[in-house]
Amino acid sequence: MEPETKTFHRHPAVKISIKELEEGVYVEERDQNPNYLLTAAQKKIFRVNVLAIIVHKELRGTVNNLLVDDGTGKIMVRFFEENKNLLDMEVGEVVLVLGRVREYQKEKYILPEIIKKTNSLWLKVRAEELQIKTLPLESPLPERKSPAAEIKTEKDEIVIEEEEIEGNSSSFPFQKIIQLKTDLDKREGVFIEELLEKSPLEKTEELLEKMLENGNIFQNLPGRVRVL
Repeated sequence: MEPETKTFHRHPAVKISIKELEEGVYVEERDQNPNYLLTAAQKKIFRVNVLAIIVHKELRGTVNNLLVDDGTGKIMVRFFEENKNLLDMEVGEVVLVLGRVREYQKEKYILPEIIKKTNSLWLKVRAEELQIKTLPLESPLPERKSPAAEIKTEKDEIVIEEEEIEGNSSSFPFQKIIQLKTDLDKREGVFIEELLEKSPLEKTEELLEKMLENGNIFQNLPGRVRVL
């Protein structure tokens, strides 16, 4: 008799506001089942994707904290091991945090799996996605158009019109892929091969792999991807 093999299922990192996260209920499961956050809409969230600005930094030995604010509330991002990336992160900078919600003495915090600095313009994009009306006051945004590329269809060909971008942003190619996927998506996901065929960007395959790794997109069906 062949031994039973267990498959590991990695839950997608869900984009969520800090307010919704704080209003949710932290549920501790028994045995080997993972703990999760139960939102007010009764949605189970195992991993979160939060975009916010650092408003406080506290380094104390092996336990380090970053207090972050997304305009709807504040929450602590807590590290229990030394992380060299924290040395380059300062108050006022915007960070993307992917991780799991934890709770200690009724206080929720995020245990990060991935944390990285990003362009402050993405705060406005995330605010539009989650319908956040107030952005953090510590991070004023310049008056400009959304960093997303504008996409239109002419004679079944995808035409991408690039906006002028002030400074360099390594995240901009990711947004092009997301916009292209949105244009092609018929609510069932988009075939990866179709994205590779229609994308005007170089190294599209590498970008898709990075976006899957960061939790920006996920495979809802074999060979198909959707935006989280």
